[in-house]
Amino acid sequence: MNALLAEYNSLRQESLQAITNRIQIMNFAFTSLAVVLAALLTSSVSRAVLIPVSLVFVPAAAKASLLIWLGEYHRSQRAGRGVAQIERRINALLGADDHVGWESRLISSNTHMGYPYVATSLFILSTGVLGEVLGGYYLVDRVGEDGRTTAAVAAAAAVATYAVVAEVLFVRFFLHRWRLIRRATHSG
Repeated sequence: MNALLAEYNSLRQESLQAITNRIQIMNFAFTSLAVVLAALLTSSVSRAVLIPVSLVFVPAAAKASLLIWLGEYHRSQRAGRGVAQIERRINALLGADDHVGWESRLISSNTHMGYPYVATSLFILSTGVLGEVLGGYYLVDRVGEDGRTTAAVAAAAAVATYAVVAEVLFVRFFLHRWRLIRRATHSG
């Protein structure tokens, strides 16, 4: 019993640490990306630097941050599932189903607070989209100098296509990974 309780406490701590890590990842990611965007907007950095940083670096960093966050989400879900298994073992040893059961009840009731996770994902991805919009704006402005309207329209279309394709592909990938994690957590 002592070994089970020690493992139970260890896995609960693992789950709590992963939750803390997720919060820290999002705080750091959003703050650092906001600082980069603010610096680009307020500094006299050349457009040759501003455009690729906005179009490529900021969205890629946002996506990388979200994938790191997803790894911590997966870690907390695995730990929670391990806790639920230990709860069942402890309850079996004690001859009752209700001595310990927080994680087991969460899993069996399929209680999952998806909305904060969706909000977190949208929040960080919107930072990347803001970078794409900023980079696109400056690219179109630069291409459109000297009255090159057709080139500016073509640049705007290219940036919009790039941004939409990049975001849709990433969201599809992210949702696929998310669903795999959720299925693994709630199977068995």
